[in-house]
Amino acid sequence: MNSDNVIVYLTSLVAVGIIIVALLTAIFHSAIIVPIVIIGIVLAIFTFFAKGDFSHKIESIEKICFVITLLAIICSFILLYKPM
Repeated sequence: MNSDNVIVYLTSLVAVGIIIVALLTAIFHSAIIVPIVIIGIVLAIFTFFAKGDFSHKIESIEKICFVITLLAIICSFILLYKPM
């Protein structure tokens, strides 16, 4: 196996693990975790259908996820520290 195939395989395993753990958490604890299930499914689909040039696709997805995370943190701080 070449290095790119191993990375795809391991990333797929991580995506499946995220989906399983998030589903269990959503079922047994709280429905707030459901967006993580959706994100895990989307990332799993991206990973399974990635053929050539996998590292560049993952870097693009990583940049998008970074921007989404940054916006979520900013919104969280705004909601947390807004004056009452």
